Amino acid sequence: MVNTTFTIPNYQSHIKMKKFIALLIFSVLVAACGSKQPKPTEDKPNKVEPVQTEPTKPASANEYGMWKIAKYASNLGNNRNTQYITNSYAIWGTFTDINNDNAELKVKFLVDKETFCIKLMEYGTKVVKKGDESCYKIKIKFSGNELTEFTAKNVSDRLFINGKDSQKIIDLFGKGGVITFSMVTDSKTSPASYAFIIDKPEGFGDALKKILN
Repeated sequence: MVNTTFTIPNYQSHIKMKKFIALLIFSVLVAACGSKQPKPTEDKPNKVEPVQTEPTKPASANEYGMWKIAKYASNLGNNRNTQYITNSYAIWGTFTDINNDNAELKVKFLVDKETFCIKLMEYGTKVVKKGDESCYKIKIKFSGNELTEFTAKNVSDRLFINGKDSQKIIDLFGKGGVITFSMVTDSKTSPASYAFIIDKPEGFGDALKKILN
């Protein structure tokens, strides 16, 4: 009798070999892909570029600090008195009467060769016109302590201040600083008080010299 022996392959060993080969191939691929990745860069803060601004425009020839020189309309003034000085920006204050307490007030100076006037506008638009009052009592405080008092009249739509008292104001403007105006009417039917502050009024004297020449 012939003894024939058959060798049956170890199936489990074959499976393990396949897994080992597959793992080896995967490792090689991962290593190859990893070598192609870009190197991480160090985080840096964003650089802020300076913003270039437009240069400040120089003041025009007719501006003097908070003041400017303007011209009357053709139907106002005359050939020898057409220019006047006024504030180049709004001056704001407050007024109090029987219906209002510290309501908004807008103030405009109108000064020419012959007159020194202050126009008051309640709520910023309503011009204070002549009423039954005989005068306005005006007090001016300079730098918190210096005080001067005088009276002015409203004969139309503005307060007219006489030459002697207007010179006091002009002198104070030349000193600069902070100037406080307060005024009260002696009206029997519509009493009212007004107050406003001017800061750094220098330049008025130069503007006045310009229109006087």
